[in-house]
Amino acid sequence: MVDFVNDPQFGEIVDFDFARKAMRASYDSMYPEFNMLKSVEKGTELFNDSSPFMVTGGASLLAYSIILAADEHELAEWAKDYLWTLGWTEEHAGSDLLSNTTTATPMSDDPNEKNYHVKGRKWLINNSYHADYHLVVAKIDPNQNGPRSLSLFIVPRSSCKNWERLPTVVLPNMVLTKFEIDGPGRLIGKIGHGLTILQRMAMPSKFICTYVGVRMMVHAVDAALQHLSTKHIFDNEPIRFSNVFRQMYNIVLNRAFYEFMFYRASAFSDSSFLQFHGTILKSFLLLRMNELQSQNLLVAGSKGFLKESPIGRNAFDSFVLPVFDGHYTINTLMTAKMIDDYVVATRKENLADRIAFLRENLFISKPGNQLNAKPSEIRRPAFFDYVDYWQQINAPVDVDAAVIINSVKALLAELDSNGYASEAEYKYKTGTLLHWMEAIQAAGEMWRVYEDDRYLNAIVQQYNGFVKAFNDIISEGNLNTPFLTPVRHLPLPEFEREEDFLRDLMNLRERLPQTMR
Repeated sequence: MVDFVNDPQFGEIVDFDFARKAMRASYDSMYPEFNMLKSVEKGTELFNDSSPFMVTGGASLLAYSIILAADEHELAEWAKDYLWTLGWTEEHAGSDLLSNTTTATPMSDDPNEKNYHVKGRKWLINNSYHADYHLVVAKIDPNQNGPRSLSLFIVPRSSCKNWERLPTVVLPNMVLTKFEIDGPGRLIGKIGHGLTILQRMAMPSKFICTYVGVRMMVHAVDAALQHLSTKHIFDNEPIRFSNVFRQMYNIVLNRAFYEFMFYRASAFSDSSFLQFHGTILKSFLLLRMNELQSQNLLVAGSKGFLKESPIGRNAFDSFVLPVFDGHYTINTLMTAKMIDDYVVATRKENLADRIAFLRENLFISKPGNQLNAKPSEIRRPAFFDYVDYWQQINAPVDVDAAVIINSVKALLAELDSNGYASEAEYKYKTGTLLHWMEAIQAAGEMWRVYEDDRYLNAIVQQYNGFVKAFNDIISEGNLNTPFLTPVRHLPLPEFEREEDFLRDLMNLRERLPQTMR
C-alpha cells in the first residue's frame, strides 16, 4: 500500500524512496524488451493507482525511455537503480524547446568528448528535488535555434542547486520546482540530435501519459457510481432518480468507450498508426476524459469535495496531463496535417480481419518496436476508405459516412478558398474534426467487437460530438458550408437494477468471450 510521507521541508508528499525502488519493475518492462503497456501497468499496480505516484513514476519512466531512444544501451541497465526526471522546460519558453537557453560546454577539445559543464535554469519540473538524475535539454552553441541546436545530457542531482518549490492546485503532494543547473553532465546520443531523440521517445510516451488519465477516469466514475448507488435521499438511492440515472448512463457509456479507444490505439500502436493514435490520445482523448470527470463530479455532488475521494481529486489532477504547456494543442495541430490524406484515402480495409485482431489483442501487453518506428512510416499512416469501412460496420444508427466525408471536404475547400486553411485557429479546428471522425469509427468497432447493441449509443454520442464541432466551425467563422443535424439516441433496453446495468456496460475486459481471448 502506497502512502505519503511527512517531509519537514515540504509537508505531506510522495514517498520518493518507495517510488525509486518500485520503478525497477517498470524499467525492466522497457529494457531489454520494450513492452510499453506492461511498463505502465506494472507501475500503476505498484502505486495502487495513486495519481501523484503514477505521475511521479511516469516522469521517471519517460526520462528513462530517452536513454533507450538515444541507443545508450550500456547505460540503460545501470539507470534502473535510480529515480529520473525530465529537465526540459524553461519559464520563458514552455514547450518551445528551441528557445531554451541552458548551455553545455565540453570539458575538452576532444571531438568525442562526452563530459560537459551544463549551466541554466529549468522550471516546473516534476521529481526535480528528489530525483537522482535529470535528462536535460541544452545547447552547445547558444546562438543556434534550429532543429539541430539541441542535445541531451544526463545531469546528476549534485549539479543542481537553488530549488524553489512551485505550489500547484493539482497534484499537491508532488514537488514541482524551478532550479538552477551548474555542474557536470554527460552527453547521451549524438551532438545536435536531441530533438530527434525526443521525437523518437515522444510517440510511445503519449500512450504512457494517456494510460494514467484512463486510470484516473476509471476510478473516479466507479467511485461516483458506488456513491450514488448506496447513499439515500428521500428514502431512495439517487441512481434510481431518472435525471441522475440518465446523466450517469451518458457518463458510463463514454467511460467505457474512452477506455476502449485507448486500448484500441494501444493494440495498433506497433504499426504506422503509432503517431496518429498517439496524437489523438494526448489531445482529444485526454480532453474528453477531463470533461467526463467534470460531469462526473457535478453528478456525484458533495462527495467529490472530500480529499480521500477520487471523484473530485482525479477531476482536478487529470488536467495536468493534456494541458501542461498546451500539449493538447500541439498534438491536435500535428493531427491536422493528416486530414487531407484521411478524407481521400481509397485503400480498402477488411473489417472482419481488423475486428478479429482487436478481439485478440485488446488489453494485451506485448513487446513491440514503437521506440524504433521509422518516421517515414508513421508520418503517413495506412489510412483507408472511410465510407467503405463504415458500410462494412453496418451499424443500425442514422449516421451516413458519405455525408461526413463530403461535408468535411466542402468545409476544407471553403477554408482554403477563404485563405483560412493556413491559420493556426483553423488547423486546430480541423484537427479536432479528424479526431471526432476517428472516434465515430472507433465506436463502430466497439459495437462490432462486443456484438452488443447497448453500445450503439456510443456511436450516436461520438457522431453528435462531431456535428457540434463541425457546426461550431461554420458558426464561428460565418461560413457557408451547410450545417449538419445531430441524431437521436436509441431507446435503452429494459433492466432490473440501475447499478448492475451500468457496471456491466463498463465491464469491457471480462465481457469478451473466452473464445476471443
